[in-house]
Amino acid sequence: MKRITQRAIALAAITMIAFSSLAMAAPKTSRAKKEFTLYGRVLQVNKEARRMLVADQWSHDLYILEVPKGAYIKITFGIYQQQAFPEFWQIHKNDRILARVKRTGGEHLAQLEDGRQAIVVTATQ
Repeated sequence: MKRITQRAIALAAITMIAFSSLAMAAPKTSRAKKEFTLYGRVLQVNKEARRMLVADQWSHDLYILEVPKGAYIKITFGIYQQQAFPEFWQIHKNDRILARVKRTGGEHLAQLEDGRQAIVVTATQ
């Protein structure tokens, strides 16, 4: 019984190392893409300029999201999460959103009032 447990643990460790080495060797084309999916929490909403400050869930980067009319943004956690196509006025602070965005012509960084930097992106349709 002890031998079976030791072999199972060794096999699990070898499998985990093999998968992690595959993930490290994978091409890093997602960084070079102009379009990507942004999933994060809304920190501020500027309804007049149709902009939001969003903290990305996975990379912990800050994004200034410009939302043109007709752009699709899904609210994954918030008051209006049941809406299929929420309007911009239905997005509030601390909502979790999912949006398909594209980088503008180069990586534009914006300096926030507290000294942090944010990346400017635009929501796509």
